[in-house]
Amino acid sequence: MIIKNKGVLALGAALTLISSVVNAAQIEVRITNNAPNGGTYLTPTWVGFHNGSFDTFNVGSATSSSLESLVEDGNTAPLSTSFQGSGVDGVLGAGPIAPNQTVSNQFTVSDDGSQNYFSYASMLLPSSDFFIGNSNPFAFNISALLDGSISSLSFDVGTVYDAGTEINDFATSAGNPLFGIAPGQTGPNQGADENGVITAVNGLAFASFLNVAGIDTGRFNFDNFGSIATIEIVNVSAVPVPAALFMFAPALLGFLGLRRKAANQLI
Repeated sequence: MIIKNKGVLALGAALTLISSVVNAAQIEVRITNNAPNGGTYLTPTWVGFHNGSFDTFNVGSATSSSLESLVEDGNTAPLSTSFQGSGVDGVLGAGPIAPNQTVSNQFTVSDDGSQNYFSYASMLLPSSDFFIGNSNPFAFNISALLDGSISSLSFDVGTVYDAGTEINDFATSAGNPLFGIAPGQTGPNQGADENGVITAVNGLAFASFLNVAGIDTGRFNFDNFGSIATIEIVNVSAVPVPAALFMFAPALLGFLGLRRKAANQLI
């Protein structure tokens, strides 16, 4: 009886270990800034994996305070704070993402259904509060990626939004030095409040900024871009079952050894 119980415990430990291996996937997210040389930059990009209940924003509604920090200042920390308890999140890139540049990060994502949806957000530079992101929390279902049915998926970002939180003004816009424009914003939240709502904008929006005199806004006309950015999500996990077999082999061998010893004692 004692030998039988030890065998059951060994097998149980092995099964628990393999279960922990196959219930998560290592996911790499990459974002490429598709702006032409001299065009717009992106700030470090926030990404999150959730169950569909985390709504980053809605067109026609006011911007949340956590998203406001990202779209005005490129600060992802408040959005991460509001995301706590919703799933797994993080940031792509450590500084402004230049035209044609790709940055990436890896995340351990559960495949139990609690993190099947992907969201992202990034500020566009130069601007007062322009950004990219997905307003529909169900827009990107990655369940097929998590269960191994596919190894990667990608999509192009074609829409830019105005958060409506600051007046569009080159005198206080962020990222100006990247483009040889007068300093603009030198600290957080320096622009005049607009108290508006989120709207989609076209590339000509830069021409309507205040203090635009002498600035070539044509290079910021994203209507002429193929797309604003490309996001690729890749399952970079090792093949689950062989990896799991390797990890729980000692426990399984211990179980088989106990069974063999029990059989020998019965002979």
